[in-house]
Amino acid sequence: MALWTIRAEYDPEAAVWWTAHSDVPGLAADAATLDELATKVGAMLSDLLELNVDQLADATRCQGPHRLRIIAHHERLFDVAA
Repeated sequence: MALWTIRAEYDPEAAVWWTAHSDVPGLAADAATLDELATKVGAMLSDLLELNVDQLADATRCQGPHRLRIIAHHERLFDVAA
């Protein structure tokens, strides 16, 4: 099973999660929620691997089955009454 890792960041101004880094070549995606981002990336994965197989050190990873791991960081500052 090929495991693909995506590092997602949250953009509060745009209210979206976006792929800050990924080992999926050519991946650029965003979505309102992490679940939506996972669905979007899952739908794009096969096409991206086919188009960018030459960028992978191990082309056998393209064969699947595939698993996505999303590592997400979200930071929020808020005031607390004293």
